[in-house]
Amino acid sequence: MIKKVWNIYINAMQSVCKNEDNTTNKLELILVYLTMFGLSIFLVYYKNEKFIEDSKILAMLLSLFSGLMYSVLLKIPDKLSKLETIKQKENENISELKIRTETNTLNNRTFNYLKNFSFTLSYSIIVAILCIFFVIASSFFTSLLNFHLSTVEFNFDNIDYWLTFKVAVVILYRFLFVFFMFQFLYFITKSVIYLTDFTLYEFNNLK
Repeated sequence: MIKKVWNIYINAMQSVCKNEDNTTNKLELILVYLTMFGLSIFLVYYKNEKFIEDSKILAMLLSLFSGLMYSVLLKIPDKLSKLETIKQKENENISELKIRTETNTLNNRTFNYLKNFSFTLSYSIIVAILCIFFVIASSFFTSLLNFHLSTVEFNFDNIDYWLTFKVAVVILYRFLFVFFMFQFLYFITKSVIYLTDFTLYEFNNLK
């Protein structure tokens, strides 16, 4: 299962790095990840008391989004099954060549749009599930969100190893929680962009 989730992650990364002409541009992804990384650190530092007021509402919204996204994802195979590549015929005339080229080009562009949309949407669902897992974990271990980091004072002459471990776990948990939330927002936005591009492309090719 971990290998399959990793493949979904790799496919999503490759999709957001590809332009419409199939060239690769990793600059946007690098800048976005650096921004998410910096904002995550800032929010963990800034919200050093109670981190989230009501995590149950967040879990409910993520569950709702996951269900909606999954229902959309199920419709993609039906669309892909209708895409067929027209093979070259013997003694093909110019009119048939033109129709075959236009149809294959349209199907290829449609396939690329649906592939990118599917990959980014699939990873969005995975990230949403991870965020729900973080919320569930905070229900069992309430200190993950409610622990006030501002009250912690370290005494290097007499180190409290249990407190140090607890603080490290809380900081790591909050950082990963925020980081994955930013990832969810980014990839769901990319999914909407791919879907919009595909819809516009379909409209422009209606006859």
